[in-house]
Amino acid sequence: MNNINKRLAIHTADMAVLYIKLHNFHWHVKGLQFKLIHELTEGYYEEMAEAYDAVAERMLQLGEQAPASMKEFLELSNIKEEYTKNFTPADVLEKVISDFEYLVKELQITRTEAADANDSTTDSILTGIIENLEKQIWILKYTNA
Repeated sequence: MNNINKRLAIHTADMAVLYIKLHNFHWHVKGLQFKLIHELTEGYYEEMAEAYDAVAERMLQLGEQAPASMKEFLELSNIKEEYTKNFTPADVLEKVISDFEYLVKELQITRTEAADANDSTTDSILTGIIENLEKQIWILKYTNA
């Protein structure tokens, strides 16, 4: 497995773990901004499902197998599970911003490697995910200001 595919496997795992983590936030946020955060996190986990599906499918297109079990996701992911089940809106915003910023940083590295390897499809997929995450980070930071 080349380095781009190794990184795509990690991204798939990161996004899968974040998908579950976003559900935890969605279900267990409390406070005056409950409805806003509840709806935001629902949108984010739906977007995350699409993103990690696109990355995993790209791995398959490149002739590799994508991680597809919780065991693999947890072994590969650098995003940590969230065991707490009681969050304020501010807690959720801070944690989501942190995870989104991590993903942007890591996806940019892989996107650059893909561009350098003339892999325009991987570059394009990752660019779209990065664009969306950067917009969401901006929205979350302004929401949390």
